[in-house]
Amino acid sequence: MTLMLNDPAPPAGTEVVRTPESAVAPPAEPRTREPRTVAAPHRDQAIDLIRFGCLVVVVILHSMMSAAVLGSDGTVAPTVALSTTAGFAAASWFFQVMPLFFIIGGYAGITGWRRTRARGGTWTDYLRARLRRLAVPTAVLVVIAGIGLSAAADMGVSSELIAEASRRIGQPLWFLAVYLGLSSLVPVAVHFHERAPRRSLAVLAGAVIVVDALARMTGVAGLGYFNFVVVWPLIQQLGFFFADASDRPISRPVVWSALVAVLGLLGGLVAAGVYSPNMLVNLNPPTGALVLLGVAQLCVLRLCHARLNRALDVDQPSAESTMVPGEVPAEAAPSSRILTAQFWARVIAWGNSYGMQVYLWHMSVVIVLIGALGWLAQTVVDFPTGILLYLPTGTVAEFILPEIESGWWWATRLPWLLAVMGLSALVAMAAERIPFPSEQRLAAVGRSLSALVRAVLPQGFPVQAFSSRARAIVAVGAATMGIAIALLVGIAPMIWTVVAAGLLMGSLILSAGLTPLRPPAGR
Repeated sequence: MTLMLNDPAPPAGTEVVRTPESAVAPPAEPRTREPRTVAAPHRDQAIDLIRFGCLVVVVILHSMMSAAVLGSDGTVAPTVALSTTAGFAAASWFFQVMPLFFIIGGYAGITGWRRTRARGGTWTDYLRARLRRLAVPTAVLVVIAGIGLSAAADMGVSSELIAEASRRIGQPLWFLAVYLGLSSLVPVAVHFHERAPRRSLAVLAGAVIVVDALARMTGVAGLGYFNFVVVWPLIQQLGFFFADASDRPISRPVVWSALVAVLGLLGGLVAAGVYSPNMLVNLNPPTGALVLLGVAQLCVLRLCHARLNRALDVDQPSAESTMVPGEVPAEAAPSSRILTAQFWARVIAWGNSYGMQVYLWHMSVVIVLIGALGWLAQTVVDFPTGILLYLPTGTVAEFILPEIESGWWWATRLPWLLAVMGLSALVAMAAERIPFPSEQRLAAVGRSLSALVRAVLPQGFPVQAFSSRARAIVAVGAATMGIAIALLVGIAPMIWTVVAAGLLMGSLILSAGLTPLRPPAGR
C-alpha cells in the first residue's frame, strides 16, 4: 500500500495530480471571529466536498435509525430502526464513512502543521486554533441542550426519556473527543511519519492485530477498546500518506489492484467470522475491519480526487479560452460545466461554514421532532373518539408514529429526512451566530483568575509558573474530559451540564493564554 501511494517513478499512462494544500478538517470547522493575521490558504475543493458529503451521510444514517413507537399503555418509547433489516450489514460497507473522515483529518492535520511549522510556529500555536474551533461549538451545544433538557424535566417529561435524549444528543461527541486527541498529537505523529513512515504504519497496524487477536482469543470484548488509541491514529496516518502522494503520479492499475485486494481480504476475514459483516458493529470498539475499509476508501479517494478537483475548478480553461489568435470572442453565457462548478462551490462554502454545527445539532433536531410526534400521538390517543375521518384513535396514532419498516413508515422517510436536514441547517446557521467571548477576552479572564489565586495564597507561598506546553496539555485534557462527560454521563441532570461546560470553558481560557502565532516580519 505504501509503495502504491509513494511510487517515485511515473510509469507510462499515468496521471500527474497537482493539488493545493488544504486546511480542512472533518467535520467542517465553524468560523472564528478573531481577525486573521495571515492570508488563508487556498482550499482543496474536492476534499471539502467529500468531507461535507460524508457529513450528510452521517446525518441521514442517524436520522433513519432514530425512531419511536407508541406502547400499548400510550407511552412513547424511543427505539433504533433498521439495524436488523435485511441488507443493512451489506449497506454498512458503503455508509460507514468514519475511516474516510479520519483520513481527511490526517490530510488536514499534516498540511496544517507543516504550514504552521514553515511560518515558525510551535505546537501550541497549532493547537490553540484547533482547540477553539472544536470546543466553542461544543460548549454552546452542551449549555443550550442542557438547559433545554432541564426545562423539559420541569415540564413533566419522564426521567427515562430525558436520559435517552441526553444520550442521543451526546452521540456525535465521541468523534470530537477522538479527533481532539489526534489533533493534539499531530506534530508527534508527523515527526515519526517523516522519519520512518512505513515503520510507523507497521507498528500501529501490528498493535491493531494484537488487540484484535487478544480480544478474540480471550473472549474479553472490553480489550477491544484499546483499539481506540491505535486504530484511529493508524487511519489518520493513511491521511499523511495521501497528503504526501497528492502531487505525485498515480498509476490507476496499481490503485485498482490494491482496492480489489483489500476488499477481498476484508471479505475473507468477514466470511471467516473474524469480523462482523456490519461495519457499524466494527465501530464500537473499532477493529481492524475499519482499517481495511479505510484503505479501500483511500484507494477510491486517490482515484477520484484529481478528476473531482478539475470538475470543481471554475477557472479551468474552457473552449472559449482556446480560440485561434485574432478571432473575436462571442458573448456567450457561462457553460453548464462552469455553472455546475459554481453551484458546488456555494455548497462547499456553506459546508465549510456550518458543517460542524450541523454535525453537532442534528441529533438535537431529531430528538425534538420525535418528541413532538410522540406528544401528538399521545394527544390523539387521549381523545375518546376518532378525530380524523372518524377513524379509531389507534389508527390515527399509527399514522403519526407508524410501525417501523411498515409501508407507511418507508413512505414518510423522505419528508422526515427533508425536515431533519432543513431544520438542522437552520439551527446550524443560528448557532454559528451565537456570540462567544473572543480569545483576547478569555485570555484576560485567565490573567484575572491567576492574579486572584496569587492574591488569596499566603505571602511567600511558592507559585510555579507553568510552561506554554504544560498549559496546552492541561487545556487538551480539560476539553477532552468535558466532551467525555457529555458523551458518557450525559448533560442531564443540570449538574453535568455545568461540569462539562465548565471544563470546556476552562480549556478555552487556558488555550487563549498561550502565545499567539505572530506572522513573519514584513507580512
